Amino acid sequence: MKNLVHPLLFIITSICFSNVYAQQSDILESYVQAGIGSNLTLKQQDADLRKAQESIRQAKSLFLPRLTFEANYTVAAGGRKIDFPIGDLLNPVYSTLNQITQTSQFPTLENQQIQFLPNNFHETKVSFAFPLYNSDLRYNRDIQQQLFQSKAAQKAAYEHELRYQITETYLQFLQAAEGEKIWLNTKTVLQELRRFNESLVKNNVATRDVTATADYELSKADLEIIKLRKAQKDAKAYINFLINRDLNSEIKTDTLLLRATVPVYDPTALIAQSMEKRSEFAALRAGMQAAETDVRRNDANSKIPDFYIGGSLGFQGYGYKFNKEQAYALAQIGLTYDLFDGGQRKSKTQEARIESEKIHTQYQQVQQQVALQITIAWNDLESARNAHATTQVGLRAAEETFRIVQNKYRASQVLLIEFLEAQNRVTVARLQNVLAWSDVLLKDAALRQAAGL
Repeated sequence: MKNLVHPLLFIITSICFSNVYAQQSDILESYVQAGIGSNLTLKQQDADLRKAQESIRQAKSLFLPRLTFEANYTVAAGGRKIDFPIGDLLNPVYSTLNQITQTSQFPTLENQQIQFLPNNFHETKVSFAFPLYNSDLRYNRDIQQQLFQSKAAQKAAYEHELRYQITETYLQFLQAAEGEKIWLNTKTVLQELRRFNESLVKNNVATRDVTATADYELSKADLEIIKLRKAQKDAKAYINFLINRDLNSEIKTDTLLLRATVPVYDPTALIAQSMEKRSEFAALRAGMQAAETDVRRNDANSKIPDFYIGGSLGFQGYGYKFNKEQAYALAQIGLTYDLFDGGQRKSKTQEARIESEKIHTQYQQVQQQVALQITIAWNDLESARNAHATTQVGLRAAEETFRIVQNKYRASQVLLIEFLEAQNRVTVARLQNVLAWSDVLLKDAALRQAAGL
């Protein structure tokens, strides 16, 4: 059994992480930027934002004069006619005048029928209209600008969430990759052990059960490797989904991401900072401004009339002619005001006030939700730190125990099963340490996301 020493000198490389955190890495940042540039949900939000910009342009355009050109020509036949009894009215008078003057200069007239639908009639004109004051137009412009600000903040909030999702998934990808390394190293040790035990069996130094036990341990390692490789594939596919790439595209590994310092946070300060950092609050503030503006709009509609000016220049008459006889000009100035609308304006004003109160309440609720989210995330991070510290203690103990058992196994003082148990405890301890540190990183990322950092 003394000859067992040499192959077992190839021991699993310890993967220990110092208290570090991934602020950002070039590789991770490239995936984040790819997501911001290509994510389909973000593209939809960008389309909504551009639509809001057009709504602002439309609202502003209503303040400018409206200039329109209109030309129409009417040809008609048949239809209703209007009788004009010109002959019945004038012929008696004309007959009397002819008798008095002893002439026939006053002719006999026929009664006339005029077609109701004008035939060969046209109107060609240029018209303008300009609102001198309209409370709807004024406040609608302000509301559209405030809604644009809200949508812009919503887009920024999703960008922040997308950054977190990519970061979280990438850390899970690294976690699975590091776990696979541990099991691959473990498998290498087990394979060396099996080959050595196989030689012992061939030399009748040991029985076949030692190789069977090694085969069992190898199958366990293979099973864990399969699980971890699947986890990597799932994480890879999700990252590619978030950045709008082929799901099978390769993901680069940046182990340096696991070696930056995890900062110490003050949860009270984070809660206070989140009011400015979280874009959700900016979106709600813009929404509150829009609701308050809507209240002022409805209140103004009930108190102030709308003023406007307008006019037309053109030609109108029978035959498509443009002459002095058909030329006309029209100018208008006016105001509109509803003297009574059955209480509709009052009701709309009250409705707008209720909506404003609702958004204020929603703002307070989100404040409480964010404070709760930050508090829970901070507690999770502290718990993860403590768990990682515990796994480090356990890892050192397991490695020391394995060193002692390994030396005894070299001296044929312990059985193979004892050696395998000690080796398994080291593997489990290293896995627990990797998982615990990865959990610290994930909990830190969650806290940063909750605080809007």
